[in-house]
Amino acid sequence: MDIFMTRASISQLCRLLPVATTAMVFSFFCSAIVIADPMVSPFIAQSEESVYPDNALTDPPVIAAANDDPMDRLMQSIVTINATTSDIARTAANFGIERQGSGVVLDANGLIVTAGYTIAEATSVTVTFSNGVTEQAKIVAFDEATGLGLVRTPVGITTTPIKLGKSAGLKSAQKLMIIPATGEADAKGVKVGKIKKFTGGWEYIINDAIHTYPPSTSFTGAALVSDNAELVGIGALVTIDIDIDPKIRIPGNIFVPVDSLTGVLGELIVSGRSNASMKPWLGVDTKQTKQGIVVRSVVEDGPAQKSGLKAGDVIVAVDQAKVSSQTQMYEKIWSIYKPGDQVHLLVVRNDQFANVSVTSMDYYDWLRMEQGSDTVITEMVE
Repeated sequence: MDIFMTRASISQLCRLLPVATTAMVFSFFCSAIVIADPMVSPFIAQSEESVYPDNALTDPPVIAAANDDPMDRLMQSIVTINATTSDIARTAANFGIERQGSGVVLDANGLIVTAGYTIAEATSVTVTFSNGVTEQAKIVAFDEATGLGLVRTPVGITTTPIKLGKSAGLKSAQKLMIIPATGEADAKGVKVGKIKKFTGGWEYIINDAIHTYPPSTSFTGAALVSDNAELVGIGALVTIDIDIDPKIRIPGNIFVPVDSLTGVLGELIVSGRSNASMKPWLGVDTKQTKQGIVVRSVVEDGPAQKSGLKAGDVIVAVDQAKVSSQTQMYEKIWSIYKPGDQVHLLVVRNDQFANVSVTSMDYYDWLRMEQGSDTVITEMVE
């Protein structure tokens, strides 16, 4: 059953497969809750002190009325991002050396947003536009807090910026569309399942995350657009259950709300990261269970491993205050500690209580981000 009507309007394109059908098609996702790097997709905390440089985003160019097809215009705003990292990159084990994802053109000067893990620690980034032209790009920002990355292509490249919408007004059951760089045939009409905070075990929180269904496998950096062709989200994750029906698992995707991007865009352009990304990192992956917050793994050569935290430990308190959820634990750590501080944890290990003090660090100091001497990323980690 084809859910698309070629060359139809954006609203007409928002057709859905039956949920039961998509659940069967995507049953292979049941081996994991979400597909994403457990240490490189963290984000969201909007800063109330965002600094917006003048002309941070240029106005989209006027498109001629002739052949003004909404889908054509949108596809011109979506690009393919190819990134290469070194074999010593911290994230190579999870994402490999060669990576690919979609990107969304934000202004007429080639500013492009994508999923941050696509370009993390990249030594080379290229952008391929809808007309097939490929250009080298520079990393503008990699933001651990929002999970987003920005790159820019050389001045003079003809681009078609997307129109930015607002994610704050989205509602459950609203029809949207996922548009990846792999082409119009892979565009997918979806519905909003819920707008809710998402917490991943890898020290990762998305406030007001947009949960959509049915799922798309071409989600990385893809554009989530409204029926009036405005960007409302950027693709981050795929999940086996967006948790809207307690009786059935409904697979779907999780998107970073565009408001989280616009809220820190000035900071990203000026500093290469948001103020919210400057928080203590432990290098731990946890899972919420009936027993409590269980440590599934610790990052090799990370703070938790160096401090003696072990897989199987159950975290029950932070700074002598009980914590009962991953969200509560991470938010408490971020609110009372700074990078470099010792984070005091009470854990249950082998049926006995143990105090573990983890000397936290800035996540950027653990990564190996050295694309080039003229990039913001290199300057900010020196």
